[in-house]
Amino acid sequence: MKRVLKAHLRTTFFCPPRLAGAGLLLGLLIAAVGCAGHSPGDSTGAGGSGVGAGGPGGAFPSFPGGGAAGTPPTTGTGGTAGDPYVVPPNPPAAVLVATPRIARLSRPQWSNAVRDLLKLTDISEIESGVSGDALIGFDDEADSLFVTETMRAQLFDASEKLADKVTGDAAALARLVPPNAPTDATGKATAFIKAFGQRAFRRPLTDAEVTTHLGLFNQGPTLYAGVDPFKAGASLVIQAMLQSPFFLYRTELGTASAGAAKVALSDWEVGSKLALAITNTIPDDTLLAAAAAGKLHDPSDVATQAARLLDGTTGTVGLSNFNLQVYRLGAYDGITREAADFPDFKPNTPASMKQEVLQFLSWILREKRGIRDFYTTPVGFVDNLLAPLYGVTGNVSSDPSMLTKVDLDPTQRSGLLTQAGFLSSYLSVGNEPDIIHRGVFIATRLLCKTLPPPDPRAASTMLPNVPGMTNRERVEMTTGKGTCGQVCHGTLFNALGYAFENYDAVGKYRSTDQGKMVDAADSYTLDGQLKSFKNAVELSQLLADAKETHACYIRNMMTYLHGRELDDAEDATVDYLARRSRAGMALHDLELALVTSDSFLNRLP
Repeated sequence: MKRVLKAHLRTTFFCPPRLAGAGLLLGLLIAAVGCAGHSPGDSTGAGGSGVGAGGPGGAFPSFPGGGAAGTPPTTGTGGTAGDPYVVPPNPPAAVLVATPRIARLSRPQWSNAVRDLLKLTDISEIESGVSGDALIGFDDEADSLFVTETMRAQLFDASEKLADKVTGDAAALARLVPPNAPTDATGKATAFIKAFGQRAFRRPLTDAEVTTHLGLFNQGPTLYAGVDPFKAGASLVIQAMLQSPFFLYRTELGTASAGAAKVALSDWEVGSKLALAITNTIPDDTLLAAAAAGKLHDPSDVATQAARLLDGTTGTVGLSNFNLQVYRLGAYDGITREAADFPDFKPNTPASMKQEVLQFLSWILREKRGIRDFYTTPVGFVDNLLAPLYGVTGNVSSDPSMLTKVDLDPTQRSGLLTQAGFLSSYLSVGNEPDIIHRGVFIATRLLCKTLPPPDPRAASTMLPNVPGMTNRERVEMTTGKGTCGQVCHGTLFNALGYAFENYDAVGKYRSTDQGKMVDAADSYTLDGQLKSFKNAVELSQLLADAKETHACYIRNMMTYLHGRELDDAEDATVDYLARRSRAGMALHDLELALVTSDSFLNRLP
């Protein structure tokens, strides 16, 4: 539709808070009053600070199973006489910490939410006009997400184009109108506003909000002269709701009882948080119905809905978005190789490498396997591009979005770290694999170690490209014993990289380098004990057995699901779950435990 209401909407309905930190809550409440007259049925104060007890009992319900990189998680005794691996009979006491009360949808969440709210299948031509966020942590960490002036303008333009896309298609608009809507003009408009608004705001609209949006709807024929009145009014409402802070932000604004130690999130707040955590989009109709029926405040009811989402067609979407960031899969887009040097590597191979990781980890979830299986399972997912890198023959997929599951040689392959994607991620001089950065990745991404800054003397040091010298020999000559890097490189990451010398720079297995037998053996300290290994398969097995590997992944998952950095008070929870994970807890049950925990369903007053 022709742009005739830009200034009108910006002054009347569009109230995006450009605030961060302590001012964010006040800014949104001011915006809410300006947009809707008052917040949706509740008043609230500033978020609390510090650490408080979350009430009696343990932090987690019981589920089947065996019981951002930062500093390595602690490995407290957990009441098990100092044994770092025994699973305590009871979980640690529930602890609540200060959490964001308002969280802007991440850029992927916004795209998914818009698509699903409008019941469209493809919005790529519109969503590409909205910029992503420059982030350090995970893409859903609330403290890093706000609306800039640039994004404000982009969201306005996107809302207008999206409204045009829907109202320009009679069938698309009809999908947004309740099937039992009245036929009179006011009744039909009201039914549309209530139904669409509940899905957009992830809660029922207040009477005041219905009245306000109905008034806007009725201005349609005036602002869009000559356009069908319902189509014109619907366009205005869609634009307004897509720009509302109640669409753009997930909120926890319930009122605390006097003297309460914690505040239970409302059913609607739980539904929104649960859907965004698991499916990375807005609640589906079944989840909204559960919220309306008051079935999302008891942990057992939440577990029922969470399990349904995890087992559904979109149950791996949130996990895939998380794993994309944990394992740096976006960097795969930049992998290139010269065809003359690596004839089996094609321009589209990196996309298949990324898909393999995501499909493998989704398979782990679906098969009720756990973190240990990340690093011990000799299974690959290949297409015609990846098969040559693994030496796989026979019929395989040619569809890059759905790869073929294959069993790999267990003496050569053992999970994620022996997949072609990781092995191709880092290239050194002479087209050799980058031992150092392979090791750095494992130390920081899998073990959550914080590495010291490099020695200034190493700033201009380059690996030599000496004919006849193996890749390992070059690295040892430059950063090994007797060099400025012997302490840092030797103890923190070089050994981890040496384990993968049986794989070239595109992940193909090799037994020799420069005519010499590959030496992939070394030792590394895991869980405080020096462990020796002969190759990548053995190292992968050791990593799978190390509690700190499980703790690192769990710490990152908790950060992602909560949308915030963890507090030191949560270390005991990380340690407890790491023990259970190491003992065999399935990834499915781990995620289920986290989204039904006291800290997920409650907040401080």
